[in-house]
Amino acid sequence: MAPILSVRDLTVRFGGIIALESVSFDVDEGQIVGLIGPNGAGKTTLFNCLSRLYTPDRGEVLFRGRPVLPLPPYRIAELGIGRTFQNLALFPTLTVLQNVMVGLHSRSRSDFLSNAMRLPWVGREEARIQATALELLEFLDLTALAQHPAAGLPFGTLKRVELARSLASQPSLLLLDEPASGLNHEEVFAIGALIQKVRATRALTVLLVEHHMGMVMQVSEKVVVLDFGRKIAEGTPAEVRRDPNVVRAYLGEAA
Repeated sequence: MAPILSVRDLTVRFGGIIALESVSFDVDEGQIVGLIGPNGAGKTTLFNCLSRLYTPDRGEVLFRGRPVLPLPPYRIAELGIGRTFQNLALFPTLTVLQNVMVGLHSRSRSDFLSNAMRLPWVGREEARIQATALELLEFLDLTALAQHPAAGLPFGTLKRVELARSLASQPSLLLLDEPASGLNHEEVFAIGALIQKVRATRALTVLLVEHHMGMVMQVSEKVVVLDFGRKIAEGTPAEVRRDPNVVRAYLGEAA
């Protein structure tokens, strides 16, 4: 079976700095794959290429066999790729429910003229969007906060709100950028269990960038390791943990 995501020879340069150099790997349908590496390894640069925020200098990205790089960023959600961000990208003055509904509008048919004319089908679609958003809030244990503005909520809760919004576009592939960043030990364990629950119940494939090694090794079937823009290891968590290149990247040559 062909992989859902194929990254081939991806290279990104910023002036004289090489952020990614000839990076290649596959993500199979239904997998949770962890993308790890020290600070500055190129992980977020790679994510920004996958979600079309960056255009690489060389290489190819295929999603279900279809080239992604020729597409504009707004087409990525339509294609079936969802993403969260390391720095939360929520609307602080909107309620939790409204933030999740924003994610669903990428799948809606309404436009400015239809909304202005208050056509009957627009109202029906808005009701469907709200019902789907409420179902996602229930799934992520956020129902009690549906009418609460995003501003002022605990950071761990906001991480779940952003996850709900990314799921709202009904992706096949979910890109999670530092989902455990800023969380305490209990919250890290909970978000790891939630990622596994989301994959199992929503038939998703997950690619996650994460510094919290314990969580990555707990939830991932495969781990890809970057260092200074190059892929230095790929394999199961156990294989990667024993790889001497990975040990050197994290602990230095003396280790």
